[in-house]
Amino acid sequence: MRREDIPQITRALAATVSIIALGLPLAAQAEEQSQPAPDGQVDVNDGNVVRDTVTGDIIYVYGRGERRIGTAGAASEGGVAGADLELRPLLRPGELLEATPGLIATQHSGGGKANQFFLRGFNLDHGTDFALYVDDMPYNFRTHGHGQGYLDVNGLIPETVERVDYRKGPYRADTGDFAFVGSAQITTKDRIQPFATAEIGGYGYRRFVAGGSVDLGSGTLLAVGQAKFNDGPWELPEDFEGYSGLLKYSLPVGDGDLQLSATIYDASWNPTEQLPERAIGTPLCEDVYCAIDTTQDGYTERQILTANYTSDSWRVTAWAQHYDWQLLSNFTFFLEDPVNGDQLRQYSNQWSYGGRIEHTAEIDDTLTLRVGAEGRYDDIARVGLDETIDGVKEFTVGAFAVDEKSLGLYGEAIWQPVDRLMIIAGLRQDWYGFETRSLEGAGSWSGDLSDETLGFKIGANYELLDGLAFYANYGEGFHSNDARGVTAPTDPAPGLVEGGFEEVGLRLERGGLIFTGVYWWSNIESELIYVGDAGAVEPSDAGERHGYELTAFYKPNNWLAIDAVWTGTTSRYAGLPAGEDYVPGALDSSGELGISAAFPNWNASARLRYLGPAALIEDNSVRSDETVLVNLRTAWTPQSRGVLEGVEIHLELLNALDSEDKDITYFYETRLPGENAGVEGINSRIVEPRQIRVGFTKRF
Repeated sequence: MRREDIPQITRALAATVSIIALGLPLAAQAEEQSQPAPDGQVDVNDGNVVRDTVTGDIIYVYGRGERRIGTAGAASEGGVAGADLELRPLLRPGELLEATPGLIATQHSGGGKANQFFLRGFNLDHGTDFALYVDDMPYNFRTHGHGQGYLDVNGLIPETVERVDYRKGPYRADTGDFAFVGSAQITTKDRIQPFATAEIGGYGYRRFVAGGSVDLGSGTLLAVGQAKFNDGPWELPEDFEGYSGLLKYSLPVGDGDLQLSATIYDASWNPTEQLPERAIGTPLCEDVYCAIDTTQDGYTERQILTANYTSDSWRVTAWAQHYDWQLLSNFTFFLEDPVNGDQLRQYSNQWSYGGRIEHTAEIDDTLTLRVGAEGRYDDIARVGLDETIDGVKEFTVGAFAVDEKSLGLYGEAIWQPVDRLMIIAGLRQDWYGFETRSLEGAGSWSGDLSDETLGFKIGANYELLDGLAFYANYGEGFHSNDARGVTAPTDPAPGLVEGGFEEVGLRLERGGLIFTGVYWWSNIESELIYVGDAGAVEPSDAGERHGYELTAFYKPNNWLAIDAVWTGTTSRYAGLPAGEDYVPGALDSSGELGISAAFPNWNASARLRYLGPAALIEDNSVRSDETVLVNLRTAWTPQSRGVLEGVEIHLELLNALDSEDKDITYFYETRLPGENAGVEGINSRIVEPRQIRVGFTKRF
């Protein structure tokens, strides 16, 4: 497929939720839990499964199909739920976040490492400037061993995800750090029909997950556990071994609902990082799956406790988290140390605590006020970097203990002075304290610093005609920097990096079609750019961007749904000469096209994902190629009684066209064994080859 063909395929289409008839497992669940409504009405169960009481058809509601005119604050915000998540083919859990239109999740290491994310022309590295909350608990890490904003969702169990609500830009006051480009809120399920699933696939892939919910006292107890194993196509078998669990108790309290949950995730793996392309096809590296350094490994341990209370007027969250992470990498091979090599170990070990309290008051029929506070404390016992030889510590470059504190206060007013007009204005003030203490290494220091930021947000939307609304938004946001860089004795990084976003857009909701079009502009005080020899990101110059997004969801009938997105972006450093101001790694374009069909006895879906080219250096003389992937999924859901009752058999064909495009591409200097000096060049990691996965599910 040629690049010039892609816009014709995906332009003007995109993502935000739908309604599709499902197979037996969902239909059976609906029949058990819902009672028919009077003729001509629809009976709703748990907000997703509905029954047409005239035809008797079972229909499944997608978040993409939700009408948002009159409730959404910006044309670019939305939600995904139901079949759009359940029927989506997935290579890795991070692709659940691709429900955010325009967001691309890739990987340049093993399956236990956080994904690489791209959105609105930003190379978000492993999560900087895209904030994720899971049941209102912030998932991004700050002052992490590998990258600021590190966002690891590999422990997510897809079956537990109820919905993904997303926003672009910092237009709302209740999100702060890392939400400059966008944010998402994952809501997990309160109730699941008991089930067990087993999946097997190529390259040693195996996944087992089981769980369900039961009534307990006045509430509902949900428990789901997952075990996953994978080797991948790499010369160094990934040997991924991961275990996840979710325990959640939900019950009504007063006029609201209380949820108490515990999440665990434990994984180990052997990463294969990006390779210098000049090495491929040589005795050192026979093919694109080779491993130059075969002694790398990593592990993650994460435990989270969360308590949530929500009602019409209150939103209260408290959480605590323990995290232990370590990764061996070698990005430059023998560039810094021609004898022993450049292998390094990055690590983080910490406890974190935080929460939110928010109150909403309806002043009258036209005005709603919302005020809140969000706080967090990171007690990092040890974060740092060691030089290693074949996994054995050679010396510590720098190891620190870090205390990082933050408090955010915010307020927001939603005013509807006349019919069809909504105005949203918000203000958020954040205070940060950074304190580092040297533990070991010549590159360590001690220091402390505080910083603060004030951000203003304003937006308006007007429904000009029934089903057609126009939007305008402006917002100021920020991300925090790593405390080690903030407190550095020489050339310190700013504590908080501020920026602004603005956009204009429209939203059309007519019949089975939902279409949004947005044009946006942004500026930020400092870019974070990948540095190969450190395996991390460092602050760079200020950046400016502008671009457009076209998204659509179309459901012409009860069995077919189509969603797609196309984006285009221009990204430049501010104040640099023209032609020397390209932001490395900033995608020019991206797109996605999804088609799903569901019938009582079977369902199928296909997704095409396009990751556009990008400049790899500032003068645009070296560029990455585009990447096109097609994933397919189909499932048999027999409606027979007896032994086949509650059975589903599904098949996924991932990278169906066996593309050999790149998952990630960088340009930096490396030195291979036998070379006399470092060589600048392209370093890339190929997408995983075509593979089949088969799954069997039994619902009880």
